[in-house]
Amino acid sequence: MITFPVSLAANWQPASAFPDLTQQQQGWLLEAGSLTAKLKSHCQAFSVEVLNEAPFDLTAEQQALLNTSLSQALNREVLLLCDGKPMVYAQSWLPADDTLKKQQLLNMGTRPLGDVIFQDPSLQRTEIEVAEFSQQHAIQALTAHLGLPSNSLWGRRSVFALSNAHFLVAEVFLPEAYIYL
Repeated sequence: MITFPVSLAANWQPASAFPDLTQQQQGWLLEAGSLTAKLKSHCQAFSVEVLNEAPFDLTAEQQALLNTSLSQALNREVLLLCDGKPMVYAQSWLPADDTLKKQQLLNMGTRPLGDVIFQDPSLQRTEIEVAEFSQQHAIQALTAHLGLPSNSLWGRRSVFALSNAHFLVAEVFLPEAYIYL
């Protein structure tokens, strides 16, 4: 049984805290452009599967990252698939204020968030933070549900700003993702 939102509680740190990352891992974890575009360049058929989309309470850490006093945000959880294989579990936290409604970031359905936000030249991003998720982490319930092996996984997160709207995006590379090749 998977409980949404999937907990991504971890020791998030700058990539420099992980000096043993391979070039392959760094290339995926520190990709400054659209992860969606990078994934699309590696497969024939890219798709998004929405796992959950609902308002949830923000944690104190999320409120601090988003620099908001709002207590709730829309949590959208998706799988990014390449040729039908789940590559990335992505989670976004979108405070549902008027600014975001104007940006059409709500009710995206199966449209990738990256296809929308990276089209806007005013997009800003904080430093990418990285975390390693052990075989005992809560994310493993999702990998088991997907029939994937239980391996240590890498993830990244950052806060984006678009027209004064801030939103948090976290992405975990699933066991069959290109980062591990």
